[in-house]
Amino acid sequence: MIIFISLLTAILFVLLFEKPLQKNPTPFYVIFSILSLATIILQLQGISPGGFVGTYIFPMFTKAGLATSFFVLVMYAATFKNGSQPIKLLMSIRGPLSIIASILALGHVFSFSALLSPNASALYIFSVIMLCIMIPLFITSFIKIRKKMNPKAWKKLQRFAYIFCPMIYVHILLLYVKGALRGDSRSALNIFMYSIIFLWYFICRPLKAYSVSHKDFNLDKFRYISLILVTFVSLIFYLYITTVSNPKNVSDDMSTSSESTESSANSLSVTDGVYSATSFGYTGDITVEIKVENGEVTDITLPDYEDESDYKHYSEELVDKIKQDPLADFDTVSGATFSTGAVKDAYNEALKQAGLK
Repeated sequence: MIIFISLLTAILFVLLFEKPLQKNPTPFYVIFSILSLATIILQLQGISPGGFVGTYIFPMFTKAGLATSFFVLVMYAATFKNGSQPIKLLMSIRGPLSIIASILALGHVFSFSALLSPNASALYIFSVIMLCIMIPLFITSFIKIRKKMNPKAWKKLQRFAYIFCPMIYVHILLLYVKGALRGDSRSALNIFMYSIIFLWYFICRPLKAYSVSHKDFNLDKFRYISLILVTFVSLIFYLYITTVSNPKNVSDDMSTSSESTESSANSLSVTDGVYSATSFGYTGDITVEIKVENGEVTDITLPDYEDESDYKHYSEELVDKIKQDPLADFDTVSGATFSTGAVKDAYNEALKQAGLK
């Protein structure tokens, strides 16, 4: 999972570069800005690396896995016991980490063409609100900007971070809940993992505040107890979603044209007409429609595409490839495995409906 790799990468980065990051963070800002810019260019050009990089590394940037992981470290920095090694390690670089996280998040946001072609979806509106909150926090995190501000005004502004952090979690829920309810195990697992991360933080933060005024309070003990509780609640939620969701990835609904006729020339009882099937991609449904005439596929279209728009061109390229030989075997496209996999599943289902498979 991307979140696992991203968290491990963020933690390793902190362990390796804590001192140079604390001493001079500017080179790191430049490096991550270049990486974000490269992400934007590659995404908008429809270029995706293949192999291991395309499967595990590139999504850390395009899916904001690494940005979220740095935000998580910033969040958790203040939850550890005062004087402990984690708080000594993280608090000194909390500002630079939040700036790096914001740079990566901006790369994620501006790499999506949906930002340039907005729709009125709840996810889009919510993302715009998050961006409006994040940018002032990002700008005022730079030391030079902070020094020019009134301390009370700066502190008051930074309190919006307490709103921004829960919004990250809500954003993730909006992104994956539809897939989870459709029976997509990957989406359900993502909700499970992110729920543990964020719900535990929501408990650890007030526990830490309480421990400051109650010196005899065993913070570590209650942190671990709350982790067990959060894991249990998240597991119940995960099991509930997977239980009530539709376990079928490909829909059974079929539409045929009114003039459908039996093809007398085909021994497979192929029925001429128009057939469609729907499958879940990365974040939304993809519908494939085929037209069958004289026992052969004469047209293939994507009439309904609710998956991420940045991956649509991969699906369209796959459709063009299928048109060259409609009954041949074909593979998914590296870098858009889930989206093109949904096209493949839906297309095969439509073929079955027509009696061609």
